[in-house]
Amino acid sequence: MENKTKKAQVVLAVVDSTRQSFDFLILKTNERRGSYWQNVTGKIDEGETFEEGGLREAIEETQLNIESIVDIIDLEIAHNFVDEKKRTCHEKCFLIVLDKKWDVKIDPKEHQNAKWVHLEKISHEIVKHRGNFEALEKSAHLLRHWGL
Repeated sequence: MENKTKKAQVVLAVVDSTRQSFDFLILKTNERRGSYWQNVTGKIDEGETFEEGGLREAIEETQLNIESIVDIIDLEIAHNFVDEKKRTCHEKCFLIVLDKKWDVKIDPKEHQNAKWVHLEKISHEIVKHRGNFEALEKSAHLLRHWGL
């Protein structure tokens, strides 16, 4: 895997206080990057684990407040692909469960919009890449069996 760029994909989910429902945060890439909806994604820095890099990317891309984190779960999903910069990538996926929404602030160099999507609105049409939907779908499945 030394020749592959390491990336993390992070599904951010907020569980309501009654643990009866949850919403996912998705981001819309800016026009330069294609204007499509996705989960948090990013490159792992030298010396970081996939989980550490994924958490850092979630903080950088959304201004996530780490005090709201309930759990970080390895989704045990990995993808190999070539990214928009023509790099061969190996990506691992994580779910970060949060107890409340926050004032999401996106970086306009990467994204143009962010929105919360309720569980019932999740479908393969909501995000561009199949891998993003796969991570959302598995996250929803885990949360349903987590007592929701």
